Amino acid sequence: MLGHKRITTTQIYAKITNDKIGQDMAALSEKLSSVFKVAQ
Repeated sequence: MLGHKRITTTQIYAKITNDKIGQDMAALSEKLSSVFKVAQ
């Protein structure tokens, strides 16, 4: 899909992307938790 000759090259980028998304979502969750309180 990204135009690489080997799928392993594409998989490296996919892993980095997934890790980055996870980190960004954790940071967003932390910021939102201070703004919005969830009832338990």
